[in-house]
Amino acid sequence: MKIKFICSVSFGALWLGISLFFSIGWFQEVSRFLPGIYVGWVIIGIALLPGFLMSTMFFSNLLYWRLKQYPNSLEDTTIVMCARNEEQTIARSIRAILDQQYNGHIHLLVVDNASTDGTKQEILNLQAAALENRSVEYVYCAQQGKAYALNSGLERVCTPYFITVDADTYLEKQAVQRIMNHIVSCKSACVAGNLFVQNPKASLAAKMQNYDYLISIAAIKRFQGSYQSTLVAQGAFSAYQTQAVRKIGGWSDMLGEDIVLTYQILQQRLSSTYEPRAVGYTTVPETIKSLYNQRKRWSIGMIEGLKSVPPWKQGSVFSRYFTFVNLSVIYLDLAFVFGFIPGVVLALYGRFYFVGFLTLFTLAVCILLFLSIYLYQKKLKIPFENNIFGFICFLLFFQIIQSIASLHGYISHLLGRKEDWK
Repeated sequence: MKIKFICSVSFGALWLGISLFFSIGWFQEVSRFLPGIYVGWVIIGIALLPGFLMSTMFFSNLLYWRLKQYPNSLEDTTIVMCARNEEQTIARSIRAILDQQYNGHIHLLVVDNASTDGTKQEILNLQAAALENRSVEYVYCAQQGKAYALNSGLERVCTPYFITVDADTYLEKQAVQRIMNHIVSCKSACVAGNLFVQNPKASLAAKMQNYDYLISIAAIKRFQGSYQSTLVAQGAFSAYQTQAVRKIGGWSDMLGEDIVLTYQILQQRLSSTYEPRAVGYTTVPETIKSLYNQRKRWSIGMIEGLKSVPPWKQGSVFSRYFTFVNLSVIYLDLAFVFGFIPGVVLALYGRFYFVGFLTLFTLAVCILLFLSIYLYQKKLKIPFENNIFGFICFLLFFQIIQSIASLHGYISHLLGRKEDWK
């Protein structure tokens, strides 16, 4: 594992060296018109550092191309599902759990987090539909907040392992089997599942997110998981060792409660991994506004994780590296918003300071990297939607929305503003 990591970082360093050689002329040319400090700051932030990070990840994912197989687990397990006003989606999510192809017993704990709609009745209706090897328990949590709901469920877990699933996420039929195979065989403290988009045709925003989950998020989790350092075992679908989570004290009342918990697990030198074959379909925001607000909350969650466990306090070399990379994302977002976007505007007026022919070359390289990740996901033989227009919009516009929303989140957190998990 260490050798593959060193090889991957070395490949990234080689890419960085070549990029640096070609960027010297670029820097000298643009510095004739703009301040040198600003030019250097932008070039590092939009070209050199992203190139190093992406090439390192790309090479590592090639080294870990093979899908791992694990013995089938028969362990009884618990699924904790938190819900607040989810009457429109929760029935489908519960049915998907009851229909799992898993020979162990599944006990579903549905925690109603003070819902004011018909969520409770939907849960009770399906409670009676549970089969012999499945059971559904209704739990009420009056204290609003996802962390409180999760901890209410954790108190009732009686199995060595448990799984969290969001009320708007439904699982592929073998998802529980595959994620349980992984966590039991590898003895991981937590395992992140692979999320696909449930509503990819709903809107342009959903079509773009389809490729964010399918390509970007999956690639990052594969890279981190290869070194037992997946930074986010997302609440939407992940598995945990019960004792490991209880020892930490469960979830903290924060916007990024799942991120903070994963950081704390890694701090204890426990492993956080990723199972690409365990797939859940999650509902994504269908408007640009709701997408913007979601990514703003995610950026706040990342800051909460970094404040909870700074990179230099992480438990392993690998988790320290990945959390330092997360820290650098703040700089990358700043460089994108205040460097690349102005560069696009200048290019429209014929001033190709930061955006020009090399940008098209970079875009072609990105497509090549994305293609390798897409082909890996195809290997899973689990269906997902394709939309060429959505992919083009993802390439051209998604990062603009994400970076601006993230900066908004950083500022909001700095000012101490409160955000809700729903």
